[in-house]
Amino acid sequence: MNIEQTKEAIRIMQAYVDGKELQTMYGGVWCPTNIPRWNWDNTEYRIKPTPTLRPWTADEVPLGAWVLEKANRERRWLITDVHDQEFRGDLLKLYEHSTDGGKTWLPCGVVEESK
Repeated sequence: MNIEQTKEAIRIMQAYVDGKELQTMYGGVWCPTNIPRWNWDNTEYRIKPTPTLRPWTADEVPLGAWVLEKANRERRWLITDVHDQEFRGDLLKLYEHSTDGGKTWLPCGVVEESK
């Protein structure tokens, strides 16, 4: 291992000590690992990414979807405009949306994996 690889290994091992979830690469897929064996020559490790939500971009807004206010679940309306970035941020914080007529409610944003 070179110095940069060693620093990354230390970062991952410290995350394990701190109780964070780790994953190992197996067959091209990241899989959970509860007790790592620290075989750095033959195994790839990473800290399990945590999903984060971000507001929709204008292109991602599901026009025609229903929106439900989280605080007052009686208030519903249809998305008919992409609005500006600030409003889309408010949608993420204050509302949920449904594209199946109200059967399923989801956040008004996009789930992304952070590293």
